[in-house]
Amino acid sequence: MLVELVRLLRGYVVFEARGKFTERLLNITSQRGIALWNAMPQPGVLTGAMSASEYRRIRPVAAKAKVRLRIKQKRGFPFFVIKYKPRVGIPIGGVLGLALMLFLSNFIWTVNISGAEHISNTEVVDALEENGVRIGAYKGSVDPAAVKRDLLLKIDGLGWMSLNLTGSTAQVELKEMTDRPKTGSTLVPCNIKAAKDGVITKVNAKTGTSVVKKGSGVTKGELLVSGVVPSENGINSYLHADAEVYADVISKLEIKIPKSHEYYFLTENYIDRRRLCLFGVELPFSASFRSFENSAFYQRSKSLCINNTSLPLGIKTQTECEAVLLDSSCDKAKAEKICANELAIYEAFKTGGSITDRKIKMTEDKNSFCFEADYILNENIAQSVDFSVTE
Repeated sequence: MLVELVRLLRGYVVFEARGKFTERLLNITSQRGIALWNAMPQPGVLTGAMSASEYRRIRPVAAKAKVRLRIKQKRGFPFFVIKYKPRVGIPIGGVLGLALMLFLSNFIWTVNISGAEHISNTEVVDALEENGVRIGAYKGSVDPAAVKRDLLLKIDGLGWMSLNLTGSTAQVELKEMTDRPKTGSTLVPCNIKAAKDGVITKVNAKTGTSVVKKGSGVTKGELLVSGVVPSENGINSYLHADAEVYADVISKLEIKIPKSHEYYFLTENYIDRRRLCLFGVELPFSASFRSFENSAFYQRSKSLCINNTSLPLGIKTQTECEAVLLDSSCDKAKAEKICANELAIYEAFKTGGSITDRKIKMTEDKNSFCFEADYILNENIAQSVDFSVTE
């Protein structure tokens, strides 16, 4: 491979030799130390290859030996230069193109982000741009360690990240923070106390001594199951109390619905403004001077991809949607429907236990409808509270 490369750089010719004694050419090249390769002798004909400079040396000698030489092919860099010498723009363009490629390789043209499932991709992009990681940024001005520290401090829920600058691509890998599993040591003594006020309906003490019974009224912080177990010899043992204590607790919810309110409604009228993004520079190619009095904006980008590689060429489209301010009035029937929806959401997601009773009271004033919902919920109010044996 290396020998072939050297031959191409020096330039060589593939020739044909004809005569009665073509084998004389082999003797001449051997005597003069001239490299000849791919020699294929046939009756009256010999084909082979040698460097262009040595071919010029051998021609006069071959003529004296009555051997006629004819070049069949010219290969290598010197012949390429001679061929395109009149077209000076081609070599100049090649050199300038190579220089341009080397220059552009010092900049970031693609930013790939992976691993963001629950974290907003827009938030990550904004944080990266604040730290200089953007299309068209000079790679030498980017400190991956500083970018990593800043993003871990700014973005909630981000547990780990890495920034790798490979060629003209900034590869950003993210890992979101996971909740640490709750682990409690059963060796630490603790009591079970009430997390809320209520009336006991069920006590299931797995370890420890229950100090309340069904039907007992308790207040928040009151002892329910003790981790101190006395023995007959007067020596107390200390346990990690574990129990489920259910009680009926009171919960209240107030919902206020205004009789009249204003809101913005997005119509079907919109304006698209497009920009060509080329090497980090945005060039508008669709002009629109019309605008709306109230608007909402959203933006989307699309880059050119070749072999799953994003190129620094794409289109960014900004859409302006018309927003109209409307006035909505609410009567009693509509307010009751809204309240029913709010209560359904509260009961499905906010209540901590089963509902045993519910009472709703509605009042009305000049500006709004007020609803008060009183619930009785059956919840597990057991709360573990550690204590020190030395106390």
